[in-house]
Amino acid sequence: MHRLLATTSSGVLLLGLGVAMPAVAQAATGGKVKVSNCGEVSAKPTGIILACADANTALETLKWTTWNANTAKGTGVYSYNDCEPTCVAGLFHRYQVKVTLANPKTVKGTKVFTKAQVTFPGVTDQTTKTFNLG
Repeated sequence: MHRLLATTSSGVLLLGLGVAMPAVAQAATGGKVKVSNCGEVSAKPTGIILACADANTALETLKWTTWNANTAKGTGVYSYNDCEPTCVAGLFHRYQVKVTLANPKTVKGTKVFTKAQVTFPGVTDQTTKTFNLG
């Protein structure tokens, strides 16, 4: 499918796709705080790997309720491999969690959240965990 880009007084219209997005909204999206996911930087990801070396700990199916310049809050699933008896043979455990991203800093010209706090509502065998993102 060919896409034709046309400008209008209110912004940009992608013809053939039926999508119009005001130029102001596009500019605002470009300046949004992002999060590093093992080096890949994005805003509002649906998943974040917390253990980049082996991907044995991650946040999955994330849904964000707040995303602003200071914090991002949402819910999802915390998944970790117990590595028993080895990581290859280990089992993945999954918990419903609340996630808060915080401590935004500018890294290589992009503002990114550098901390993730994970809480486990109603779960007694887990405590709040904090991760450095990078």
